Amino acid sequence: MTHTRILLSAVAVLALAPSVSHAGKGGSAAAIRAAVESTSVDAIIAELERAEGLICSECVPVVAALTTDARYPVREVAAWWFGRRQAYLEPMVAQFTTDLATRDTIAVRNAADFLGATRTLGALPQLRAAIRRTDLGAEARLAIVRAAATLNQTAGNDVLVAGMADRDAGVRAAAVAAWRDMLGQTHALPVVPLLADADASVRAQACGVIGGLLEQTGRTALEGLVVNDGDPVVRRNAAWALGQLGNVASRGALTLAAGDPSGIVRGIARAALAQLK
Repeated sequence: MTHTRILLSAVAVLALAPSVSHAGKGGSAAAIRAAVESTSVDAIIAELERAEGLICSECVPVVAALTTDARYPVREVAAWWFGRRQAYLEPMVAQFTTDLATRDTIAVRNAADFLGATRTLGALPQLRAAIRRTDLGAEARLAIVRAAATLNQTAGNDVLVAGMADRDAGVRAAAVAAWRDMLGQTHALPVVPLLADADASVRAQACGVIGGLLEQTGRTALEGLVVNDGDPVVRRNAAWALGQLGNVASRGALTLAAGDPSGIVRGIARAALAQLK
């Protein structure tokens, strides 16, 4: 039995209602099927959004199949569609929550994206456990971080801290970026070690988060980066962050950065110097 069929079995009783489509805000089962058959992401999104209020039992298996699509925007809009249908949503949440602990990389990716996109806050404990699984590929771990970011609660901080220690640079960068945007986040202490990450994109993200959250413990490392880092994006972000921190002790490093070979680094460094107190 395929996983899509397992999902459908979870909503089978509810989907046994007569297969008649009634006018909602718009759309139809036929239009959704045509969009899916077109393989166009834009068409699928447009039709599901049009069918936001459509009462349509025959749409359920079609949209359920999209929750396991290879393309994230398609999975996301399918989850959004189910998020507006509580009766169908609950059994799917139960199945996807179980998947986090028991299934393979692709199934966990799909589960995390569904639970995140449907704002299922109750899944945070399972997301925290899943990010620590050692048998999952980077695609699943990235989706778990993405789900925690979408849920946007500091109760998901443990997921992000684990993501920052991930062996994949893309997962680390996503976890760092998500830390800044968590509702109620007050510091960036776990991000500071990422200023020394081997990957430039991670270092650049870390600079932005530390500046955005005014994490003063990162100042010395930022001063080193703004002068010595080999990547101009990292130097630029470090200069911006130092300006946000506004500590006069950074004047020497920023003065050196004001003579950087990169014009954008020079400009940001000069603006940062004007922000020092």
